[in-house]
Parts: sequence; C-alpha cells; structure tokens
Amino acid sequence: MVKVVTTCALVASSTLAVAEPGTSADELLGDAGRVLQQVDSDHYDDLWQNVAPFVREKLTQEQFVISIRRARQTLGRVSSRGWASVTRIRYTNVTNFPDGLYANVDFATTLASGATLFEMLSFQLESDGQWRLTGYVPRQTQNAVSGTTQIITP
Repeated sequence: MVKVVTTCALVASSTLAVAEPGTSADELLGDAGRVLQQVDSDHYDDLWQNVAPFVREKLTQEQFVISIRRARQTLGRVSSRGWASVTRIRYTNVTNFPDGLYANVDFATTLASGATLFEMLSFQLESDGQWRLTGYVPRQTQNAVSGTTQIITP
C-alpha cells in the first residue's frame, strides 16, 4: 500500500513540473541569449529565420538586417551582460500586433568602455510553443520602453 501511494505521489509531482511550451522563463532567457550571440557575431541573416511571421510581413529581410545592424553598431564591444527582467504581455485587439502572448527580455549590458546600458529583446509566442523575435532595442535607461513590445523598424 505504501509503495502505491509513493508511486502515485511521484507521478503527480512529475506531472505538475511539466510546463506548457513557451511558458518557462528559463526557455525564454535561453532564446534571448542565443539571439544576442547572433547579434554580437553579426549573424543578422540567421536571425531572420526566427522572426515572427507578422514582422516578416512588415519588413523585408534586407530592412530587418539593416535595422538590427544599425542598432547593434551603436553599442561597441560588450564586456558583460546579464538579464535584468522578463515581462510577459498578452495583447488582444491591439493595433500593429496580432493577438497573442508576447515577452520582453531586458539585459543590463556593460560595454568595454565601462558604460552601462540596456538591451531589450521582444518576442511573440507562436502556436508551436516557440518564441519568435519581434524586436531589439538598445537604450540608455531601463524604463525607456518597458511594458511595450517592440517591432523592428527600418
């Protein structure tokens, strides 16, 4: 009898630990880290492969690449970077955004010059459970665009 109860408890606890795709902050931080690696290594065309479909409808690949390149070139060399916040936002009937779940991942970044700034990556959760990039915005203060999802613009 004790064995059955223990087994049931283990099954119940392992079932509770499984999260829906896209709901894990760790998963989102991992995706954001991979995007920043691509941005830092000038792999802008590779980023295009993970852009949200509605962004692809608004921009060509060339416009996207130019926009990201310009934004990143303003920074210079990064010495360190750590995440500062993760914010999820659900949009329904909002202009310029399809309905759905979005997220902003904000990083505090220290440049080789010693300056500190913030980099925000915005994502949309697709029906396949994958986060797709919608924007990248480096800025001087953390609160400059908090609470809003960014769309990359040329």
